[in-house]
Amino acid sequence: MSNSHSEQEQQIAQLEERIAALESENAMLRSQLTSSQSLTSPYNLDLEAASAALQAEVLEYRQREESIHEQEQAAQKRVVELSEANKVLQASLRKLAEEPELEKFLGHLLTVCTKRFAASEAGLWRYEEGIFRLFVSYEDDRIRLRSEASHPGGSLEVAKKIRNQDILAHLRKREIVADYEEDFETQPAYEQYRDYFKQRQIKAALKVPMFLDDELRGILVLRFGDRHCFTPEEAELAHALANQAVLALELTRLAEEAQRAAIAQERNRWAGEIHDTLAQAFTAISIQLGVAKRIAQHSPDEVSQILDRVMELANTALSKARQSVWALHPTAEEFADLATKLSQYVEQMTQGTDIQVQMQIVGDPRLLSPLIGKNLLRVGQEAITNTLKHACATQLQVKLTYEAEWVSLCIQDNGRGFLFPNDTGGFGLISMSERADRINGNLTIQSQLEQGTNICIQVPLESP
Repeated sequence: MSNSHSEQEQQIAQLEERIAALESENAMLRSQLTSSQSLTSPYNLDLEAASAALQAEVLEYRQREESIHEQEQAAQKRVVELSEANKVLQASLRKLAEEPELEKFLGHLLTVCTKRFAASEAGLWRYEEGIFRLFVSYEDDRIRLRSEASHPGGSLEVAKKIRNQDILAHLRKREIVADYEEDFETQPAYEQYRDYFKQRQIKAALKVPMFLDDELRGILVLRFGDRHCFTPEEAELAHALANQAVLALELTRLAEEAQRAAIAQERNRWAGEIHDTLAQAFTAISIQLGVAKRIAQHSPDEVSQILDRVMELANTALSKARQSVWALHPTAEEFADLATKLSQYVEQMTQGTDIQVQMQIVGDPRLLSPLIGKNLLRVGQEAITNTLKHACATQLQVKLTYEAEWVSLCIQDNGRGFLFPNDTGGFGLISMSERADRINGNLTIQSQLEQGTNICIQVPLESP
């Protein structure tokens, strides 16, 4: 392009020299023709026409030069944009490859999207069984889990109410859907979100479809405080980032399915063992009862002995069946006494450390159902482990409270605290949120830099 540019400059310079020579010649001829009135008019007309033609040619070259210059500038700008987009995508791919917790990667991706497109907030939504439901959100400069998100889309009840076939039709065509304030007021899909958008002064919501092959798996949503519209370059980058997000979501789904498959396989194995145990026992009992029936009238003493053996067989079978069932589920003996299990874990983890530990039990301890006991213990273990590994705390308080209808567990430290996602690398708290959901618990996480962290979960009680 530089050689072509140089040649055009030479051509323009030559034309300008010709114009200058013609103008000089024209001036001389005008002076000579002044004395010859009969020749003035025709010569003047020819010279003016030639001069005008040359000037037009020069103007055309100059305009062409300006167009080429503008194209060069546009090309250079495009190179810069592609380079920046490439850096963003490469960084995300490295994060995806290196980050073992896919939820952390999704948090990182939302942070990148919000900052790269100057959005107010962002969210990743799963599309399953005809429902879009918020999976993770970036609000107020921090990553929020579904249970923590301020956006109402995390609620399953709200998600079930959202039906917009028009938006869905556009998304299935792999189109980015852009909605603005007037759409928020008129479209039924936004009825559940209007107050939220007004409160946060959201003026635009751009939805980027996420596909796996030809199947719509979700949307990447970016919300703005102005009437934002993607440039072609932004749209291209948004689609690329959405592709990375759907890959992470798919890997998460596959991991969940693998876990469910393993659980189902183990359950089926134990079901077989229970069946075999009971079948053998009932066969033996049936045989013994058959013998007793035949000799009942003639040998009553032997019948009594047979019935004793039947009772023994039944008790043995029942005991084995109970053992098998409790092998499928956490036993009450293991997880019901949460206070003991939690105290043992705190002592084990803090022994030999400098941290000051206060373990407090409020109310009358009671046995919990295996499901509640196990999940509360796991939440407590996760919180305590995070304190010891990351908080640099000198004090740790563990408070277990038994109320009439509730049990609550709070873990508080005076450590360095954190802000999502910078200090946590995204978030390692998804498992806590998921466990809270399993037992209908209410999980709250409070943390500020240099002011410690307080994690509490409150769960309604049920009989063990």
